[in-house]
Amino acid sequence: MRAASGAYGRRMTTHASLAALFPAAFVSAGRVTFAEAVRDHQDEVYGVALRILGDRDAAREAASAAFLKAYRSWERYDQTRPVRHWLLRIAANEAISIGRSRTRERARTTNVDDAGGVPDPAQTPDQALVAREERERVRAAVAGLPELYRVPVVLRYFSELSLEEIAAVTGRPTATVGVQLLRARALLRASLDVRS
Repeated sequence: MRAASGAYGRRMTTHASLAALFPAAFVSAGRVTFAEAVRDHQDEVYGVALRILGDRDAAREAASAAFLKAYRSWERYDQTRPVRHWLLRIAANEAISIGRSRTRERARTTNVDDAGGVPDPAQTPDQALVAREERERVRAAVAGLPELYRVPVVLRYFSELSLEEIAAVTGRPTATVGVQLLRARALLRASLDVRS
């Protein structure tokens, strides 16, 4: 497999170099290997951390820590459960831990346009500016949510997980996740109304 650009903004590691770093992870025997899990989910793990933290460096740190924890626990991982949920739960927990230790990063937002977004050629420059300002308002409002509500919002609306999947990732009952999303939407609505 050739290296390709990934969400980290750097070149992703090839299977050969991953095998050199984590030789035990390449023993398959019908199971998903650690390298396959990293390859398949690294962008989403980083994306969840980025949306929770709002800072690229902190998100890289959280994603790296999540994959290190996952690697150390790989042999104990129950492969009857979706690896995506397991990795996203680790990533969300790491991001929350880092966010708690970096309180100044809660107010930050990340400009996704710089991460490779392609402007709509049908938009006029004025329309593009209004759209960018609206995205920034939404990002700032999400970043301003209490952690209890921000994590389910990020998983639901940015990672497009179902309520059941969010419940599996966060370890909360599905009904609780639904209530948290309802309250988060009310807080976002109020925040966006105040800002306009």
